[in-house]
Amino acid sequence: MPFAVPDTPRFQSWCIAFTLSCVCVASHASQIIDTDVSKWVLAAICVSLVFSFSGVVSYLTILDKFQGRVETVTASFLVIFWAASLPFIMDPGNNIAVTSTNFAIVNANLYFFSWAAFGYSLLIFAQVASEIAVRDLTKPNGKIAKWLGLLVSSIIVVASSSQYRSASCPSELDGLSTCRRNSYAISVGALGLVIPAVVLVLMILKRMVVKLEFGISSLMFLLYTFAVGFVTFGDGPASKSVSNLYFSTWVGFALSLVLAFDCFKALVEPETEKVIEDDKEGFEGTPAPIIEDFEEVETRLEEDRKDIPSQEQGRTEKNWLDRTDDEDKSVNPDTIGEDYEETEV
Repeated sequence: MPFAVPDTPRFQSWCIAFTLSCVCVASHASQIIDTDVSKWVLAAICVSLVFSFSGVVSYLTILDKFQGRVETVTASFLVIFWAASLPFIMDPGNNIAVTSTNFAIVNANLYFFSWAAFGYSLLIFAQVASEIAVRDLTKPNGKIAKWLGLLVSSIIVVASSSQYRSASCPSELDGLSTCRRNSYAISVGALGLVIPAVVLVLMILKRMVVKLEFGISSLMFLLYTFAVGFVTFGDGPASKSVSNLYFSTWVGFALSLVLAFDCFKALVEPETEKVIEDDKEGFEGTPAPIIEDFEEVETRLEEDRKDIPSQEQGRTEKNWLDRTDDEDKSVNPDTIGEDYEETEV
């Protein structure tokens, strides 16, 4: 029996998550690191690979039975295992993807693909959760995934900046200005933990107001705008090397910008629709003066129709008289000779 390939975005997300997990397993297995932490990371990635593969196979075989609670549980375990393995992968002390020497990347494939796999697992979970929250499989709320992504980015900002502070700031190796910038990153990350979590709860409970969401998203955008300037420019802690703090700060800035734009759009669109509806109601409520003229025209047409029989009767009598005159003036060929003889006599 041939497989029916579902044409849905989430099936593509499951396929991409499975592919990313394969790359992570291959890149980590190529390293020669015989430690307990390395073995734990390899086991967690393999389990994530199994869950993503089960999602792909389920979409190809038992889609109706898989969608719903089963898919939610599968996506939840996928997120849990990636969230459990990422801190060990990104810990410079383990020398798995990042080294302790200036926080440099030593395994680029594992570093980038593990973050991508974690991101796609969050995307799948957010899509399933949004569908369950709105109880409508055709209109999922895309902003839930963005707020969840902002929450995860803030967690990474807090973890990375706290790690940098414990490694560099006590001895002030990078100077006082860098440590102050790093403290601001910790503050923004902490706010990014609380605010998106509250927004997600309100959205799931359907208590979120558009104006309130626009204000919160604008505040997060403002905070991350200063965070990008303080953390990734000048003497910022993420300006000297490509690290988790660098990427998470920029991701948080991008997500807050997109959320602020989406909320502004949602705030403006209802007003536009209201204006259109008011114009439509005003147009429908305005009396049309043309209707009276049209009735007058119909009345005149009816009167003209009444006069048509008399006109046709007159036209018929006129045609009859014309035919009579023509008959009188016409010459009968049979009587031409007789008429001639009478005239001659």
